[in-house]
Amino acid sequence: MPVNFLTEDQRSRWGRFNEAPDLTQLGGFFHLEAADRRRAMAANGARNQLGYAVQLGTARFLNCFLPDPEDMPTVVVDYVAEQLGLDSSVLKGYGEKEARWDHQKQIREAYGFEVFEEHAFALACWIYRRAWSNNERPIVLLDLLTHRLVEAKILLPGVSTVERMISEIRERVALRQYKILAALPSPGQKGALEQLVTVAEGRRISGLDRLRKSPTDVSGTGVGKALERHVELRGLGASAWDLSAVPAGKVAALARFAKAARAKAVAGLAGDRKLATLVAFAAVMEPVSADEAIEVFDLAMGDMLRTSAFRAGKERLRTLKDLDTAAIVLREVWLAIRDVAADPDGDVRAALDGMDLPAIHAAADTIGELAQEPDEDFHDQLLQRYTTMRRFLSKLLKVIDFHAGTAEAERSSAGAGARRGFELLEAIDFLKSLERRRSPVRPEEVPSAHLSSAWHRRVFPKRGEKAGQVNTLAYTVATVERLRECLRRHEVFVPGLPKWGDPTAGLLAGPAWDKARAKVCRDLGLSAEPGADTQRWARTLDFAYKQLAAGLSGEESGPDSARNEWLRIEKSPEGKDHLVLTGLEALDEPASLTALRADVDARMPVVDLPEVLLEVHSWTGCLDAFTHVSGEMPSKKEDMVKSIAAVLVAQAMNVGMRPMASEHEPALALDRLFWAEQNYIRAATLTAANASLVDYHAQQEIVQTWGGGELASADGLRFVVPVKTINAGPNTKYFGKGKGARGVTFYNFTSDQFTGFHGIVIPGTPKDWYYILEGLLEQETSLRPTEIVSDTAGASELAFGVFRLLGWQFSPRLADVGSATLYRADPAAFYGRLNTMIKTRVNIGLINDHWEGSR
Repeated sequence: MPVNFLTEDQRSRWGRFNEAPDLTQLGGFFHLEAADRRRAMAANGARNQLGYAVQLGTARFLNCFLPDPEDMPTVVVDYVAEQLGLDSSVLKGYGEKEARWDHQKQIREAYGFEVFEEHAFALACWIYRRAWSNNERPIVLLDLLTHRLVEAKILLPGVSTVERMISEIRERVALRQYKILAALPSPGQKGALEQLVTVAEGRRISGLDRLRKSPTDVSGTGVGKALERHVELRGLGASAWDLSAVPAGKVAALARFAKAARAKAVAGLAGDRKLATLVAFAAVMEPVSADEAIEVFDLAMGDMLRTSAFRAGKERLRTLKDLDTAAIVLREVWLAIRDVAADPDGDVRAALDGMDLPAIHAAADTIGELAQEPDEDFHDQLLQRYTTMRRFLSKLLKVIDFHAGTAEAERSSAGAGARRGFELLEAIDFLKSLERRRSPVRPEEVPSAHLSSAWHRRVFPKRGEKAGQVNTLAYTVATVERLRECLRRHEVFVPGLPKWGDPTAGLLAGPAWDKARAKVCRDLGLSAEPGADTQRWARTLDFAYKQLAAGLSGEESGPDSARNEWLRIEKSPEGKDHLVLTGLEALDEPASLTALRADVDARMPVVDLPEVLLEVHSWTGCLDAFTHVSGEMPSKKEDMVKSIAAVLVAQAMNVGMRPMASEHEPALALDRLFWAEQNYIRAATLTAANASLVDYHAQQEIVQTWGGGELASADGLRFVVPVKTINAGPNTKYFGKGKGARGVTFYNFTSDQFTGFHGIVIPGTPKDWYYILEGLLEQETSLRPTEIVSDTAGASELAFGVFRLLGWQFSPRLADVGSATLYRADPAAFYGRLNTMIKTRVNIGLINDHWEGSR
């Protein structure tokens, strides 16, 4: 591990005046009180008096003494000299005198400054604990240590001292984690792990390359392959290892390196590091592979459901003509019989004899064959996919262990989801038993609570040859369909998985919640007692409705009261009152804006994009965030920043590496660019680099006039994905039709300072609002938005409640605000013309009853 992690520029700025202090800093650190002046004037001679005073101010400002006390800005010397009534020129030669050392000792004793060496061991222990429990970069540890030294008035040591200390401690931490992880597997497991980095006979790639590659085949066969991959990873034995002694972040960092680096590079790791890296890879990838196998199952089932629905719709359209023809025949028969029956002398039998009975029978048979129950959908078409499901079902149920919460949740009043989950688990157990069964299945022994009425008719037919029997094929398909539905609703889950795991696993409960409840409520501005916040919100809602109603009628009091011309009530085609917002009229572009735009365009220099990126880096240091996948330090390779800039431009322009390569420039060699892309460009480093840009941008004076970062908007862009991946989803509106028509949504977050402070790639086009929540919680910039704006796609009634509980205001811009459901808290309240539109009542009692469980 390198000892020197600071750049030459960073090293040269340590413990130095990097710029002249401003007036605020001069007054805060270099102002001399009466006692300060008294101690300074006690020194022998004007030079020593001024030298003592400037060293005192330096210790306060920099928390250290300069090697040469004369090496400081002139403004500092002038400011201090003026307070002492001395000429600033008398300081010349002070840095060569021994008296400066005596003065430093006197300042330490008089003002409570302490030397680093006296606290080195305690500080080293503190750094060790931080380095062990957190996966922080060396530069972050240095910043934290510096802050701790300043707070404790411990003078900064030399830069090489802290660099060496931090590097050596991180080395010891790394060796410790390698030793612990390498000792976990048994001798047999160690051999299996080490075989991962070799290419077995008959194969083209190593086991590591094969296992770390996510599945891409979304089909029944693909589900089987994904399950086989999970079984192979599970066979490494990671589930039996106790990794609790090593922080999860460090295990994840090692696994990230194993997933990104070449197998040859992992094989070349020295000592315990190689085995520890493979142990971390196996431990992390086992649940990930299960997650991805279930993901493939979900996508494959989704394709089968969509295909079945399409075929059912097509078949329905094809048969409608025959159904109509048969219905007309039977209608004519019924009308004729009705007329005969209405005649007291009429003979129905004689009337029937005169009709074309074969045609009537054929029409009745046609209707019996084609007519559907109201709850029928595409069940028959889905039954035709039974063979596809059987390819993976047995292995899925054998390999994946599904759960459905606790028995307490099943019995609780809010445990409907848990009950449905337990019903499905009972059906899954029954399906497993069918594989070994040879005797006929009796209807009374089949768990059927999870079956819909349409599936129930197919599983337990009452007519035909199989009447009274059990259709196990239909039962299998129905159970698999419900399994997907319950997985998506998290009514069933697989413990320990990141995505398809227990949704309550991260919630506080019992003593942990009791301990944290007061702080959580205080941080969120909520009351721990049920009813206090709901009543306050009810009063706010009541006031808002009354204010809106008054504005609609022009009855608001006050000097600015008038009818609200931007909102009106109109009758919908169904005769119901409907809120309508008045649209904004388009404004013509003023000539001044046109001129300004032309002026700005004329001032823009013509430069290459890499040059722009490198210049921005010189302001912000953003490219230093791109650290090697094996650690958290910037590369020490010469001109690595140039290589990273070239890779970023190549990716941003989607031109590949070759146009960026130059055989005359080592930093732009083609192999260097591919190496930089593989080892430095990843989601974590891109996020960190973007945070550097956003934070620098936020500090600019003009930016702060635009906004303070409290307002943010979120919107998505759709992109077609032309390659096979489980991270893309179908949507015919955005990505077209066809088996391979899939895409992703890039959800971008923009602040009122006009910066994109976060972005999330979403498979397909699911509901947006919970991704808004994820983005706000995970963004790493200094901005802290409190109001979030989205479009209609990002809006949800549930989002209003969740965002409010977290202390944020959710302000979606709805395309048709009049179609939104309006809720009232007081059923007896009257809101004028709005009263008939606000019908749905908020169940405050239900909220209060579950207030304690909303954690």
